[in-house]
Amino acid sequence: MVRKFTKLVFILLGIIICARGQDSTFSKKKTNGIAAIPMINYNRTQGLVLGAIVSNYFKMNKKDSLSPSSNIGMAGIYTEQKSYALFLYSQLFMAGDRWRIRIAAGTMDINFQFYLEDPVTSTGNFSDYSTKARLVVLQVQRNIFKRIYFGPTGSFIKATTTFSFPGSSGQDSVSSSILNNIGYIITNDTRDHIQYPTHGMFLNFKNQFYRNWIGSNYEFVRYIITYNQFFKLGNTNDKQVLVARATANIATGDVPFEGQTVVGGDDIRGYSQGKYRNDQVYTLQAEYRLNFYRKWGLVAFGGIATAVAKFSDISQNQLLPGVGAGLRFKMLPSEKVNIGVDAGVGKGDYSITFRIGEVFGR
Repeated sequence: MVRKFTKLVFILLGIIICARGQDSTFSKKKTNGIAAIPMINYNRTQGLVLGAIVSNYFKMNKKDSLSPSSNIGMAGIYTEQKSYALFLYSQLFMAGDRWRIRIAAGTMDINFQFYLEDPVTSTGNFSDYSTKARLVVLQVQRNIFKRIYFGPTGSFIKATTTFSFPGSSGQDSVSSSILNNIGYIITNDTRDHIQYPTHGMFLNFKNQFYRNWIGSNYEFVRYIITYNQFFKLGNTNDKQVLVARATANIATGDVPFEGQTVVGGDDIRGYSQGKYRNDQVYTLQAEYRLNFYRKWGLVAFGGIATAVAKFSDISQNQLLPGVGAGLRFKMLPSEKVNIGVDAGVGKGDYSITFRIGEVFGR
């Protein structure tokens, strides 16, 4: 364990040195450009996670002063547990921010685990599984009124999950699923900046329909609600920001294993083992951000989550707290892009996450 964390420290120093080198280039141009950033993480299920992001920030139209900077890039990771993922992505803003388009495509092979609980003894064990998947995601939104955006979304996903426990044949159980969906998204976005907001609101409602007639093996509906509120603390600068966040990821119908939501990631930090998962996950969080010295900053966060089969189970289900803190360094001042590390503690679990950009950015 000491050797692994020593690796983390040295690689983090490399990230900061790399960031300083890139920052000098961007400060001269005062515009957009290409950033290549190493990624690193460590958790109890994947061990050491190494990867990189290459992202190009640019204006679709240089005369367009209203649209935020668009970006296109590639991200990839590889872990000690021989998991890997490779994604291509793009977020485009155009025509005075009247149009917003998101595109992503990727392939992955993730070795993970889930928790099987014995309701009689109230004990359980982790079981291993691996999921190979390929996906393509497209989202198009049009500004329809003030800061409100509306448009269609669609995902095409093919996944094969292999469980470590044997099936009826005596070999590992294998589940192959196609989870294609179409839907729509409504967004109310009053943030003052996409990458690092200091005030305003981001309210997003996504409704996805998984149906046989578009190739899905399962028929269910998903509702994803995201609400972020940003508060600038003080009137003269952006050194202190308070963020409140509430999310609901709700799946109803014939929900497969691959369609469930796992507690963890940004919702909510402090969990990395995959113990808590279900058809529906609800979270409440808050984060305090402080720029304490030049390009350096700190964050402190806390919140609760719950994973249930249906909404009526919330009152009977356990709440999952998560708290922690993080360090930030402003890598690209012209785009307000930070890099940093977060350490979170949850119920019987913890997480360490090295990140590019802030949480609650979507």
